[in-house]
Amino acid sequence: MDTLELVWETITKDKDGFPISKSQKYEAYCREKSVKRQEAYESMRAGVKVEAVFEIRQEDWEQTRHTVNGKTEYARKVEHDGRVYEIKRTYKTGKAKMEVICG
Repeated sequence: MDTLELVWETITKDKDGFPISKSQKYEAYCREKSVKRQEAYESMRAGVKVEAVFEIRQEDWEQTRHTVNGKTEYARKVEHDGRVYEIKRTYKTGKAKMEVICG
């Protein structure tokens, strides 16, 4: 199994009360999957390029859960093998697994 880092930003305040952005990371085990033909075509039609698909455990995804302005959010980026990908969408593939679609 391989690993990746789920990445998100949190906004906190410094000692003077000014907002500062801090990058948060969570390491998770993953299995890299190939981009399915249908997924590639659908994303191209929408103007989005899908570059990678990773399967991770749902528990790992939940570790990135945080609140921004009262709304629940999750990781926005993935770091894998020295590359940074934006998360385009996610979906459950069973009771305990998720696919993270990246571009």
